[in-house]
Amino acid sequence: MSLQIANSAYYKQIAAPKNVKTVLVEATRGEIVDRNGVKLVANRGTSNIRLNRSLLPYGEENEILLSLLRFFDKNNVLISDIMPVGDIAPYEFTMPEDTEGKQYLEVFLRAAELSEDDIYGTGLYEKAYTRYEIDDTIADTADESEIRRVVGLRYAMEASDFSVYTPYVIVENADIILISAISEILHDLPGVEVAVENSRFYPGGSLAAHILGRTGPIFPEEVEKYEELGYSMDETVGKDGAELAFEEYLHGTAGFKTVEYTADGEEILSEEISETSPPSYGNTVTLTLSAGMQKAAEDALAEIITEINNRNINEGDPTRCSGAVVVTGCNTGEVLVSASYPTYDQNNYQNTISDMLADESRPLLNRATYGIYPPGSTFKIATAAAALSKGIIDGETRIYDSGVYKEYEDYQPHCWYYDMYGIAHGWQNVVEAITNSCNYFFFEVGRLLGTENLNSYARSLGLGELTGIETGEAQGILAGPEYRASIGQIWQPGDLIQSAIGQSDNLFTPVQLASFFSTVVNGGTRYKTHILKSVNDFYTGETVFETEPEIIEKVDISEENLELIKQGLKSVVEDGTAASVFAGYEYPVGGKTGTAQRGTGTDNAIFAGFAPYDEPQIAVSVVIEAGEHSYTAATVAKSVFDYYFENIDEFSE
Repeated sequence: MSLQIANSAYYKQIAAPKNVKTVLVEATRGEIVDRNGVKLVANRGTSNIRLNRSLLPYGEENEILLSLLRFFDKNNVLISDIMPVGDIAPYEFTMPEDTEGKQYLEVFLRAAELSEDDIYGTGLYEKAYTRYEIDDTIADTADESEIRRVVGLRYAMEASDFSVYTPYVIVENADIILISAISEILHDLPGVEVAVENSRFYPGGSLAAHILGRTGPIFPEEVEKYEELGYSMDETVGKDGAELAFEEYLHGTAGFKTVEYTADGEEILSEEISETSPPSYGNTVTLTLSAGMQKAAEDALAEIITEINNRNINEGDPTRCSGAVVVTGCNTGEVLVSASYPTYDQNNYQNTISDMLADESRPLLNRATYGIYPPGSTFKIATAAAALSKGIIDGETRIYDSGVYKEYEDYQPHCWYYDMYGIAHGWQNVVEAITNSCNYFFFEVGRLLGTENLNSYARSLGLGELTGIETGEAQGILAGPEYRASIGQIWQPGDLIQSAIGQSDNLFTPVQLASFFSTVVNGGTRYKTHILKSVNDFYTGETVFETEPEIIEKVDISEENLELIKQGLKSVVEDGTAASVFAGYEYPVGGKTGTAQRGTGTDNAIFAGFAPYDEPQIAVSVVIEAGEHSYTAATVAKSVFDYYFENIDEFSE
């Protein structure tokens, strides 16, 4: 008897029903740093409140979730809701616009054996309500709002492929006060547990959010892919951006351990139960990005867009701006900056996803690589380079701008200068035409070139072509008969001269514009654009992989012709359309402004430029949707140039 009393805890433990499970020990994911070793994505241990399917009693889910939600309400914890229906009756369905929301919906429909025809109107909510047996469980004990939230949580769990292999995290990075509070009542919430796990931490918050990307669980449609790679199905993987592009390097090797539970779901600590296979770290991924220049670009972009939006609000104008900045290395193809605005704080993603999905400004869109925009007058550099290369014009060629281009009887467009001031530019050579952004000059040059010559050369410069950036991109559109035929329309003669000044159907990404300018000012070498600089072993620091500059194409730009183009670009910032921003600027740069029609509303503002003037090292592209005046984009570029020249040693190899 005395032996039993002295060892009562031991005998109580061995007498209780138990089960032993082998569980995954997830590997610590590799970190992501900038070109100087500044941490962009790190790891930290977080306490997550999650649901464990193996411990959650079947048939009691609704009651337990209702109690859990009431606990969160009492402790002022907001739980995000990803179910694509309204928060108040009649709970009508709205099709998700983002990729992740659509994936969640697809998973739910597959699990529930439903089609899209079943979910319109109030169909989704009604089907889920029935599927989760609300009438048989909590209909009499919960109010309408609570029921809606339980249904939403059940939807989120099922859409996230909740299973014995995949826990559902309901609160990530819970603070100590919340952990203490819930620990006291876990015995009343079977299936709810507190787990200390590694999670991604973003030291810069919103810095480079779009290009860094996110991690998440393996979706059902990804199972086959990751099974072939040897992944366990409850591992975390990259979902987009650099996290996805460099998954093979960032992903470590998972380990396994055996865990013993009591029948109540409490883990038993036992010396006999030990780790059977320890995990190993993922590699450190070094990006070509400069965290300092990225911040300078993001701050400048946010400042100018906020200024425009505030002015519009004060004037009762509903127009809201957004934009992007890309900086590339002229002689490497490295991406030094990839910024998109509006942006979001990576660390608060889970708590803000619902609001972001409903935000008409689309903060989740990576405008730097997936936004496509008319290039406006920045395209005139391609027209000039093509005409010089083909011998259509040279430095001595002069064309008279009379204000109205009368080559076609049924289409006679004007030079912008004529429309604004009632007078024409008069005689223009190519340097003057670039400086003054003379439409008339480029109408005529485009006509003399012809569509085939113009487009062939523009493609060689990378316009309408993929740049090769690893995180994915839109291809854009190069205006011409081929594209026009693809949409069932006819290419007209007047379309050629409009395309020559960057209008017509031309649509390019900011990363394409930066690559295009890099190619021109470096003398015609088009590099594959990339953001991966190197990969290093976590334990030894040994270089596992290093990206070498890759030439995609060599374009014919003679030194003489390049000098003419650069002279024009220098004059733009000193005496031309960007002089209001750069007049008296202490650093040697060149660039081209542009304004491009959006079809409706205020024009986009565009600037593409390079520095230093004598030996170009960086090319910058800025697009501000509804920015109206090109100086707004040029102002952002100037902040990038400031950072470059003030920190020039950072970019010396």
